[in-house]
Amino acid sequence: MSTENSLITEVAADVLSGVDPQAPTGALHPLWPTLVELGWPQVGVAEARGGVGGTLRDLTELVAATAASGVSVPLAEASVARWILGAELESAPLVVAATSTDAVPWARFASHVVVCLERGSAYLVERGEVEPGENLAGEPRDALRLTATTTPLPDAPPHEDVLARSALLNAAALLGAARGAYEHTREHVAQREQFGRPLIALKAVANALAEMRVHLGATETAVARAVRVHEQEPGRALVATAAAKITAARAATSIARSAHQLHGAMGVTREHPLHHVTRKLWAWRDECGTERSWSIELGRIALGSDEPELWERTTA
Repeated sequence: MSTENSLITEVAADVLSGVDPQAPTGALHPLWPTLVELGWPQVGVAEARGGVGGTLRDLTELVAATAASGVSVPLAEASVARWILGAELESAPLVVAATSTDAVPWARFASHVVVCLERGSAYLVERGEVEPGENLAGEPRDALRLTATTTPLPDAPPHEDVLARSALLNAAALLGAARGAYEHTREHVAQREQFGRPLIALKAVANALAEMRVHLGATETAVARAVRVHEQEPGRALVATAAAKITAARAATSIARSAHQLHGAMGVTREHPLHHVTRKLWAWRDECGTERSWSIELGRIALGSDEPELWERTTA
């Protein structure tokens, strides 16, 4: 990890330390205004495009750290919207990005939504009525009713690039939630005793914890590689994102299951903080494309490549 990213990690830890993940009913988490004031949604966007500079890697570190804390905020969605718009929207307290209108993240709290559909050009719309919905983590995923005039965004990146960036941030969020679940579990099995010994002394428990760490390591590697490809070889971003998303979604399933098995009944209660990260793992693994849809996309790309190109794409 570079010195710059160590500083990002330290800053994120300071901001998120001791924050209660539970948000008030019907409101954004109280931490969100602080994150906006610190400029987190603008990180990874060039200053010339209305951002505060920093790298995409910095942004993924912030997204992962926030997810690890269990706090739910529209950081990734607001960041993608700012990246698409390339400028701050005046008198718009929250703008989020969406690749469909069926389950728009945080729509009920947004003033505007940047819609980038698979077919058709991107556009900006002032939020009108929404049909409330939520994911397994209890985060708003509302259906958007397009009653207001839409504003075309001819300079917006193509849908494929928006999807790749959104999915990469989703993979980073899954990585963070997986780190949170692993740390909760490691602490629990080291402190909880059975027959006078900590649970970690049992071979089966140690093996399960080690398996969680292996999945975590694979996801860290896949996300780090995808970030590098986005920054240095944007033409290959989609295939690297596919690998990161598939790895992160697979890890989410395994880590959430093992975390609850090793916590026993305690881990399924609302009072225990574990659910703040495991419910996110279950919810986010199927957002921005499922493991299956990204596997199909990866296979499609592989079939369209000759042998040397396939080797370059999968090993670069």
